[in-house]
Amino acid sequence: MSVAVRGVTHRYRHTGGDAALRGINVDAAPGRITAVLGPNAAGKSTLLRCVIGALTPTAGCVLIDGTPASELDAGTLARRIAYVPQRPLVAAAFTVREVVELGRYALPASRRRIDLALEQLQLQGIADRPFPLLSVGQQQRVTLARAVAQLSSGGHLLLDEPASAMDLYHAHTCAALLRRLADEGATVVIAMHDLTAAASMADECWLLRDGRLVAAGPTSEVMDIQRLQEVFGVEFEWVRRPGGDSVLIAGSP
Repeated sequence: MSVAVRGVTHRYRHTGGDAALRGINVDAAPGRITAVLGPNAAGKSTLLRCVIGALTPTAGCVLIDGTPASELDAGTLARRIAYVPQRPLVAAAFTVREVVELGRYALPASRRRIDLALEQLQLQGIADRPFPLLSVGQQQRVTLARAVAQLSSGGHLLLDEPASAMDLYHAHTCAALLRRLADEGATVVIAMHDLTAAASMADECWLLRDGRLVAAGPTSEVMDIQRLQEVFGVEFEWVRRPGGDSVLIAGSP
């Protein structure tokens, strides 16, 4: 089971036909965390939306477990792919529990899975609180819990900046949860800006710039200092901390 992107190009009509993605070829494997990296407007979110079927590529295709995504109906896609958007939006004043329950709409109801997702994201204490009254960081945890409740065994989890508004404790907790899901066989793909977090948690990286794939492969190879400087336009340095691990520090342009 895997996600394969083959020659995907996508053009937005409202921008005059400019290509947001240009001939992307990448693969994401089960049991691995793949980080999608790149500056703003590199095409990270557009790529994820092509994978989940929210956008139809202008050229190329996406294969979900060997089947073109265009041949899968919405229900089948929902049973294979769980998605966490960049901005957590809910159209009505549902409670936290009700939002998480929405993750099961294409699957059999399971109170056990809902309770487990709430527990894993430490949301039991606010399960009856209306979603719109939460902080953005809390809303992100609820949205992730909804995806966790939806995720089938060996399924695919795609996330777009899932922890951007979380405090450090919950961001680390979520990172540990994603690692555990990958170790249990899920294919995990995360678009993110935090390069240090990507270096510490991702097995592989896709590096994009201006809609083009700059590099894809093991994290240690893709996150080459010179390559990062060329893509992001700032200097980088790996700094070793007393505990033995290293932190990526960004310098001046």
